[in-house]
Amino acid sequence: MGGDGSASIIGREERTSFSWAAFANGCLGHIEEVDDGHRMSIMHIGTVVLPVVFAYAEKLGVSGKRMMEAAVCGYELAIRAGECLGKDHYTRWHATSTAGTFGAAAAAAKMLGLDAESAMHALGHAGTQASGLWQFLLDGAVDAKPFHPGKAAFNGILAAELALRGVKGACRIFEGEKGFCRSTSSGYRLEFLTESLGDVFKIDETNFKGYPTCGQTHSMIDALKKIIAARALAPEEIERIEARVYGKAVEVAGIESPSSLEEAKFSNAFCMAAVVVKGDITFSNLSGNDLLDPRIRSLMSKIRLVVDPELEKLFPACRPCEITVFLKDGSELRSENRFRKGDPENPMDRRAIREKFEALTERVLEKNVREGVLEWTYDLERMDAFSCFPWK
Repeated sequence: MGGDGSASIIGREERTSFSWAAFANGCLGHIEEVDDGHRMSIMHIGTVVLPVVFAYAEKLGVSGKRMMEAAVCGYELAIRAGECLGKDHYTRWHATSTAGTFGAAAAAAKMLGLDAESAMHALGHAGTQASGLWQFLLDGAVDAKPFHPGKAAFNGILAAELALRGVKGACRIFEGEKGFCRSTSSGYRLEFLTESLGDVFKIDETNFKGYPTCGQTHSMIDALKKIIAARALAPEEIERIEARVYGKAVEVAGIESPSSLEEAKFSNAFCMAAVVVKGDITFSNLSGNDLLDPRIRSLMSKIRLVVDPELEKLFPACRPCEITVFLKDGSELRSENRFRKGDPENPMDRRAIREKFEALTERVLEKNVREGVLEWTYDLERMDAFSCFPWK
């Protein structure tokens, strides 16, 4: 679709315009289901905000500090928008795509140095573009999911560029009578947009994914791992498994018979069965062949998800589950979980994050390139002026 070749697509030789590069990088950042998230806003943020920051950094040659400021700004707006819209919005709308568009626009506005009025117009343009419906998941079109964050990143850039050129946007895009909140949520809370603004930074509330699957499978994975850690468990011993969960664990990750690895990542039954059979789910041990494993398939048929009204009340502040494994000898094993591996209450330290990075990239990046990416990341704050990305 054109492009002047000025901007990088991560991992690709071809180059394009900075807006399309942000689109491509936003899609690529979400494909493997390994990106960060935020519980209360029920969304992924990095895959929407960081492609915008990278695109402008390459275009404008700004400092590392400026990049970090823009990233923090983008996270702040995206998360606050998601919290404001609430779980009622999430029922039909993919918050990564909708709330994420506001975050992308905020990051772009910060990178461009827009004043308050222009930034307001940028958010107005963002809101009128923001979209992303969950119907794709119901129709088995999981491959379309990465399109959402890519388009959000693109829309955020377009919104800021319009404002930069003096095109006015809605100035009450959140609270207006025909604004985004009233149009897409019956349970929105406008106070979440500004509560403790400047005192609490939402980026500190984000989580790192501990597994390469949908985040609505992670609590169940953690709970089962607790059982396995306490007692060696063979699939053949299991009569059935009952998982009492919150509603979204079924709505979003309730695929009962996945036909691809992408669908399997949205299947609690598959993920739970894989944990028992393989002992763990890591960033390198899942493949399409697991879908054909008769032990995993057999165990999947013995797993039942039950939405528990009491656990539903705890969502989205946490991702609660209670699991009971019924064994053929009549005994039962129980475990529960509230905070997933990688949540702020159960954090991954720098070593764990580095190991995750290594596992994800060792097949495609040489060791010296991987080390360069890590060094660049850790030293970003002290970088005077952007020159090039370490992966180029």
